[in-house]
Amino acid sequence: MDGSSYKPETPLEGEIIEALKKIRNKEGRKQPTFVRIQLQFPKANRAFKKVKKVFRDLDLDQDESLSLQEINEAVKTLGGTATEKELKDLFDTADADGGGDLDFKEFVVFLCVCSLLGHLKEDDCNLNTAFDCVVNAFSVFDTPNHGIIVLSELDDAMNGAGIDVMAERMKEMDNDGDGYVTFPEFLLAFMCWVGSDDDSDDDSDEDE
Repeated sequence: MDGSSYKPETPLEGEIIEALKKIRNKEGRKQPTFVRIQLQFPKANRAFKKVKKVFRDLDLDQDESLSLQEINEAVKTLGGTATEKELKDLFDTADADGGGDLDFKEFVVFLCVCSLLGHLKEDDCNLNTAFDCVVNAFSVFDTPNHGIIVLSELDDAMNGAGIDVMAERMKEMDNDGDGYVTFPEFLLAFMCWVGSDDDSDDDSDEDE
């Protein structure tokens, strides 16, 4: 099993994979180390908290989730360029539990994938810092640049303290047992690593 033989389940997943490969292949880009990425975790966490404020402002009925209709309005507000069909596909990709709406972490996945595919302005939602960090972290585990993490290849990435623990957490996410972790799946785990799964966060950090 390797990444070169992986077949994307949807055209959108294929686009995500190609976009990740393109970032890695940028001229002059240096492959980051996980130790350096860990130093950015506090900054990434603060960026995610700012996105949480955006999420709450968009959640007009205050049910802690966003419907497709609310997402459509949100993208218009944020200056997005995706068509309705593209938004529906992006929404379905982010809707990890298939519940028909997006909780906060799924909303972050939605925004990151939108940004990755060029459907959002680069400076929207204070997402750049967190987005760059998660893409860099993903590339540490995807050393061959498949655009997808192959669990059987993770030993090659075990060159920093704590990576083995995080790799085990990723293996737990492989619910279908196919041996792969996609970028949206990785992003959900990454948010836990930087502390963004804590619903009791203090919005007083917002202005830092």
